[in-house]
Amino acid sequence: MRKIIISIILMIISVGLMAQNGKEVTLEWLKENYTKREVMIPMRDGVRLYTAVYEPVSASAPKPVMLVRTPYSLKPYGFEAGEEAPTGKQAYSSGIWGDLFNYAADGYVIVLQNVRGTYLSEGYFENIRPHLTGKTGGLSKGQTVDEATDTYDTAEWLLANTRSNGNIGVKGTSYPGFYATMAALSRHPAIKAVSPQAPVTDWFMGDDAHHNGAFCLADCYRFGSSMYRTRKAPSSKGLKGLVKIDSDLYDYFLDKPLSELSAFFGDSLTFWNSMVTHPDYDRFWKNRNPSVQLSNIEPAVLVTGGFYDAEDCYGAFRTYAELKKRSPKGNIFLAVGPWHHGGWGDRHVNSIAGAWFGEASGEFYQDKVEYPFFTYYLESKGNIPSKVNVLPSGETQRSKMEGVPSAPRWETYSTWPPTEAKPFRINLSGIDSLNISEPASHAVFRSFTSDPSNPVPYMDVKSNGRDHGYMTADQTFASRRHDVLTYSGKLLSDTLHLAGPVKAHIKLRLDLPSGEKSRNMDADIVVKLIDVRPDGYQMLVRGDVMPVRYRDGFGKSKATSSGRTVSLDFTMCDIDHYFLPGHSLMIQIQGSWFPLIAMNPQTFVHNPFSATIEDYRAIKISVSSDSYIECGCIR
Repeated sequence: MRKIIISIILMIISVGLMAQNGKEVTLEWLKENYTKREVMIPMRDGVRLYTAVYEPVSASAPKPVMLVRTPYSLKPYGFEAGEEAPTGKQAYSSGIWGDLFNYAADGYVIVLQNVRGTYLSEGYFENIRPHLTGKTGGLSKGQTVDEATDTYDTAEWLLANTRSNGNIGVKGTSYPGFYATMAALSRHPAIKAVSPQAPVTDWFMGDDAHHNGAFCLADCYRFGSSMYRTRKAPSSKGLKGLVKIDSDLYDYFLDKPLSELSAFFGDSLTFWNSMVTHPDYDRFWKNRNPSVQLSNIEPAVLVTGGFYDAEDCYGAFRTYAELKKRSPKGNIFLAVGPWHHGGWGDRHVNSIAGAWFGEASGEFYQDKVEYPFFTYYLESKGNIPSKVNVLPSGETQRSKMEGVPSAPRWETYSTWPPTEAKPFRINLSGIDSLNISEPASHAVFRSFTSDPSNPVPYMDVKSNGRDHGYMTADQTFASRRHDVLTYSGKLLSDTLHLAGPVKAHIKLRLDLPSGEKSRNMDADIVVKLIDVRPDGYQMLVRGDVMPVRYRDGFGKSKATSSGRTVSLDFTMCDIDHYFLPGHSLMIQIQGSWFPLIAMNPQTFVHNPFSATIEDYRAIKISVSSDSYIECGCIR
């Protein structure tokens, strides 16, 4: 994800960007119009945080502060740990002329800060540090600190040490989105508007590390080999990853149980070992979900996400839902489009894998949604944007969408999911068909064998890294496999507009292979909703995984015995998609999604991280035709 953002920024540097006020923001313009100073801002416990402050040289009226807090590099750094002042030439961070360029062109004070324990900031870094105080930022020195108090203390320093109008905005994407959520929880009176974008929210239920408790192997193994480490001292250099994968991901992880991978890391990855000791949804994980604490939030909040975000799609929708629930009187906004992770930061974004969505949706978002949101609440300028701005997907063939402006297709709603959306069921029917009018008259089971030695790939691609394009990838390869159940609908004669969360209701049975006498079992069930285009491309619209062991709740895993029918109900992330005439619906059900999701041993093991190679054994999975998925439909 970071490599993609860097490439976007490098492109922006070379050509410059035209801001809302007509100014072309280039590196040369920034050097003429902004100064940079690097400071160590003290927190209430004495820890100092590295902060780069970019201030306009113009003597115009004071402007707001835009703050971004991040665990990632803010290079170039002008000094090293232990030095009291910058030495050498002061260079500008590429983030200033990235998605912050509108604010630079408008003369905002732009502040970039490394959170505690990262790069040159002092202190100890904790992944998704729990919000422990539960109070306002006005705590006395010596009490517990968290990311909310650090934000509060930073805001206090900025008000006293920069020339601004006294209002602060906070934004961030991915992990910085988590810190934007923390800014809302800081309850500092000067923080008037925040925008958590694809915010890390719950690493057990739906974001980077797990989906419904199923372990996201490819991402955690690679990203975690650096991010889960504990540094020895502050440094301008980041921690290097402990692994290097040169071969195809599928081949690399095949036949490697989680116990073997954990043994390889040993004590090197603090957070990995925490995950190993907390396999279920216990207090450790619940404390790391900030969304459930978003009660009576006072600043305006714009939650931004991508329908096809491979990392933190869940975080955006969960944060918005909890804000609406817990802060009903708040000024809560949502913006979502057919974007990959952070795609809205690319003004020219137009496609993912083989799906095309129209041109310049990132430009529309930045200029017509995000920028007006902040200027309204920080400067009392302009008009307030609509509460919900959504760019749906529909026609995705390149031949029909390349070069087509996306701006006319944006939709606005008063809330999300739209009140116009009514429940709509897609029923499995008969052997391999779908029925959108009525359930099957009698239950028929279809079966397949799920074999850990031959798991279903998450995507038909050879790569040494997880490809974010899987979120819209062609599923034809899966349709051809004997271990994937494919249910196809008839060609649509009318447009079918589905909007909102996708709920799966699956009835299934697990059976031992012939010859085995007894074994407690488990399985992962992957459900995929697909749009079959006229050109034959089977576009994934939404898919997710659910372990059978959590069918009765995520707090405690539960084995399944052979031959027993169980119900598996779970909710996938929201969609906004038009299934067009001439297209057809398809549902696929399978037992693995490898190595996106770690292979389930299929022998019940309370803690999958302790599973040995002997535990990985084949099972027979049978799915009943009275299963269905449900989503809102706008007619």
